[in-house]
Amino acid sequence: MDEFLKKRWHEEMDERRSVIVVDNEETILSLIREIFTSHGYHCETAPSAVIALELLSRRNFDVMVTDIVMPGMDGIELTKAAKSIRPDIAVIVMTGFVEDFTYDEAFEAGAADFIKKPFTEKEILMRAMKVQQQERLLAMSITDELTGIHNRRGFFAFAERLLMIARRQKKGLFMLYADLDHLKETNDTLGHREGDRALVDFAHVLKATCRESDIVSRIGGDEFAVIPIGTTRESVEAIITRLEKSIENHNATGKRSYRLSISFGVSYYDPEDPCSVDALIAQADRMMYQQKRLKRNLS
Repeated sequence: MDEFLKKRWHEEMDERRSVIVVDNEETILSLIREIFTSHGYHCETAPSAVIALELLSRRNFDVMVTDIVMPGMDGIELTKAAKSIRPDIAVIVMTGFVEDFTYDEAFEAGAADFIKKPFTEKEILMRAMKVQQQERLLAMSITDELTGIHNRRGFFAFAERLLMIARRQKKGLFMLYADLDHLKETNDTLGHREGDRALVDFAHVLKATCRESDIVSRIGGDEFAVIPIGTTRESVEAIITRLEKSIENHNATGKRSYRLSISFGVSYYDPEDPCSVDALIAQADRMMYQQKRLKRNLS
């Protein structure tokens, strides 16, 4: 590889250096693993989609390179499943049978690029660089600048995909909608800088409480949403209990001049009676305001 490409490659890879390669041919796995590891990537391989999904459930990868034709779950179905677990992973689909597949199939599944076997070392490295650049730009557009979690645009993009998958798989899921209490009073009495700190603090508590694969977002000024917050009522109750304890610990050990307090509502997506993301938010919003009214009546 020429010196210009090496320099550009390493500049692009400074922050994101993790790839998973999926193929049922060991020779292909070994070849691609050698290419990526020799250029600074941490690379893991999986001989099947099932093993790949197990790895994805345990850790995050920046890029997944997967063959289409594999026994059992093929690369298209794997891409759909991988994007449901890790929505921000960049997927490159590869095949030696281009005439049997279309670009549309790969991209509709969530792939960022498509590569034909056989390919050169330079080609697969450049394609990996390109999809990482795309994901970086996408991440900037869907990230809340203040808190570092997803913004409203990101939440809707990922939530709509999750609901589509839930409907197809006939699996229900829950969404949490939370409002940071007393933010206006904090802004009015302590200043907007302190109000911003309250938002950042709660975003960090919320992110630390939820699973890495959950879509944690700030969708308004003081409004936050998480999807999926769980798939059973028991799991939802456990997470909410953990969140409340985390807020208590933050207030007890923190050195801020304010206390975090939230009101929240939980809504359920029923695949047998599907609804939109907006409808889920409206359902949870009604529950949240019931909680706010109850707090006011008790105070």
